[in-house]
Amino acid sequence: MSLSTLSGRFQGRQTQFHVELVYGLLFIAGFGYLVFRIDPRVAAFEGGLVIGYLLRVWEKMSIYERILEETISREAEQQVEAEVENQVGDEVETEVEEQVGIRVEEQVSDEIEQQVGEEVSERLEAEVEEQVEAEVGDIDEQIDERVTEQIEEADGPRGDRADDSTT
Repeated sequence: MSLSTLSGRFQGRQTQFHVELVYGLLFIAGFGYLVFRIDPRVAAFEGGLVIGYLLRVWEKMSIYERILEETISREAEQQVEAEVENQVGDEVETEVEEQVGIRVEEQVSDEIEQQVGEEVSERLEAEVEEQVEAEVGDIDEQIDERVTEQIEEADGPRGDRADDSTT
């Protein structure tokens, strides 16, 4: 077996299982040996196995605690985020609707006023021009008529005199 084959085989939970199995087998073998023959070296080895196993259990617990804390914090963040989105989302939506409504109304009313003002100005100018031209034309005709009448009246006596002087 090559090293890459072993590393490929011992991954994740399988590795944990194999380590636990080795600890268990060594502990049982050492305890069985101590039952029939007391040897301080084997007892020290057993003590080391027990301490190593306790350290391994402590490491697992700390890892599991960290995983639980991360999971719980993620869940809490998601719940807080959802709650904040609900509360703030509704408030923001309401505020946006109000502000957009007000601003659109103001802008539309300003644009409408400008357009209406321009249209009224253009129409008023056109109508005033037409009316002024019509009235000026009427006044010009009246003036022309009066001037013609006055000239005729003024020429009438002169014309009689001119006729008298030539005769």
